[in-house]
Amino acid sequence: MNTAPATALSDAEIAAARQVTPGCRADLVHLNHAGASLPPQVVLDAQVEHLRAEALQGGYEAAAAAAGRDDDVYNSIAALIGADPEEIARTEHATAAWNAAFWSIPMERGQRVLVHDQEYGANIVAFLRAAEVHGVVIDRIPSDATGAVSVEAYRDALGDGDGVALASLTHVPTNGGLVNPAAEIGAATRAVGVPFLLDACQSLGQLRVDVNDIPCDFLSATSRKYLRGPRGTGFLYARREILDRVAPSQPDHDGALLVAADRFEWSPGARRFQYWEYSHAAWLGLGAAVDYLDTWGIDRIEVTVRERAEELRNLLVGIGYQVHDDGAVRSGIVTTTSPRRNAPELQAHLADAGINSTHTIAGSSRWDVDRRGLAEMLRLSVHYTTTVEELHRTVEVLAHA
Repeated sequence: MNTAPATALSDAEIAAARQVTPGCRADLVHLNHAGASLPPQVVLDAQVEHLRAEALQGGYEAAAAAAGRDDDVYNSIAALIGADPEEIARTEHATAAWNAAFWSIPMERGQRVLVHDQEYGANIVAFLRAAEVHGVVIDRIPSDATGAVSVEAYRDALGDGDGVALASLTHVPTNGGLVNPAAEIGAATRAVGVPFLLDACQSLGQLRVDVNDIPCDFLSATSRKYLRGPRGTGFLYARREILDRVAPSQPDHDGALLVAADRFEWSPGARRFQYWEYSHAAWLGLGAAVDYLDTWGIDRIEVTVRERAEELRNLLVGIGYQVHDDGAVRSGIVTTTSPRRNAPELQAHLADAGINSTHTIAGSSRWDVDRRGLAEMLRLSVHYTTTVEELHRTVEVLAHA
């Protein structure tokens, strides 16, 4: 068995990946991969081919002709995360996946929902709404010295699991560069039988995410970010063993089969969480993106992304910018501020130079922003298609901003 550590992609390999990515061009630097990455040509082809078939044959007819390829997407996603295809449900996006899981959990008044301050804004809204509707208590677990969720505090809060309805964690938060210790939290929740919901929206595609190594009961993900797939689709992983303990809150006749005029039965496996209507073209594009990722290997992608992000952090510090990234392990998301100009101004300045970026807003990570007293930050997110030359070009522009 080969146990040698993965190596970063070579310059030649990165050039090859860029060659088949239409958005990788000389007049554009894309540092917004955590927003929406640039898809390779095979993803674009999969979508356009199906859209053309819908236009020429009819939507239902095109779907019937693509049924086998449609099913293959479940297999590809399952292989990527170490799951079974029956544990995968397609969704419109990561928030739809996360909400489908969250609102399926039985909750009783006084029960606790364990969370961390790095939760995404949409998840926070759901926690607050559950407190209103079900009377649950939001139990915010503190961070450790690195800024990651404290595993020790999480274990203490779990106790023997009594009175805990759900444990939630965002693997890679929307800002701050952090990679949370999801495997350790998953092991702790599994030991006491508390359902564990992992938001993998920004980790999947840049980090190895395997549900055998990270024993979560639910995992939500999107296509558009580091997987390099299209917007408007995502998926939910639901571990087979959790299904008898939960029930989808808003099923349709695809997730729940009408077996009689007055009775339905849940569809097998995770598909009880999905709806009949969806974008077939986007789903096929997601499948193409997952298959393309496999040609490079997620371990090599992870090493490459981490090296690029660390180089960017060092370059930013070198021109007097402050980097606000947490964690002993950090992702491809880099957040920074300038001593001279605010984040929206920096984003606009970069855009004028042909460099894509974005900036953080308080509502996307309210608890983390309040806890750390953060201003709006420029967010630069790299991928394995990012070159060293692009980093230097970006920092040169920022140095004169």
